[in-house]
Amino acid sequence: MNDFLFYLTRYGIYLIQILVAFLILKSIFSTTLKSHHSKWNTLIDNFNFSTQEFYKLLKEELQNQGIKRIKIEQVSLKEGNTFSSRRSYLRATWKEYQYDICAAPFGKGFFISWWLLYKNSLGQLIISKIPFVGGWLARKLYPVTYYKIDTASMFISYAQAAVLKVIDDITKSQGVRALSEQERKPTLQDIFKR
Repeated sequence: MNDFLFYLTRYGIYLIQILVAFLILKSIFSTTLKSHHSKWNTLIDNFNFSTQEFYKLLKEELQNQGIKRIKIEQVSLKEGNTFSSRRSYLRATWKEYQYDICAAPFGKGFFISWWLLYKNSLGQLIISKIPFVGGWLARKLYPVTYYKIDTASMFISYAQAAVLKVIDDITKSQGVRALSEQERKPTLQDIFKR
């Protein structure tokens, strides 16, 4: 019995330390893409279109804009927990910005949404988790500059214009009404709020 207690106390402490380290790392990595800058969605009523065809047209439009070092790929994201179904998204990544677009039939219509996410650096995430001073220290070491604000604005303008052009082209070719000005506006967030 004494041997059991000895090993339990000796290795139990190691297990607790490993568990705490795992939880801290999980917390850091799970917040990597939590900062969304903007989002947008629309439902085009009485309209049917192929998700894959929409992604193909959008990828071509995004690539034809001359933005250097942009990566465009189709990704499969979970709808919920580990055992949930997956949904197909088109992802455009440029610098620290990630633009995820979803297009899918919904009822009698076709739903399109996107999220513009800002990926914080690993160093910024680790520093921001320091108790009491992490937020302040992260703001000092990783300040929000005009350049960061401008690049976020440029990328969202570029990406939203590409999405709207594809929507306009396909709705016009099928004789469906165009989106109103109100339907075309994204919802902006403070991307750099910490």
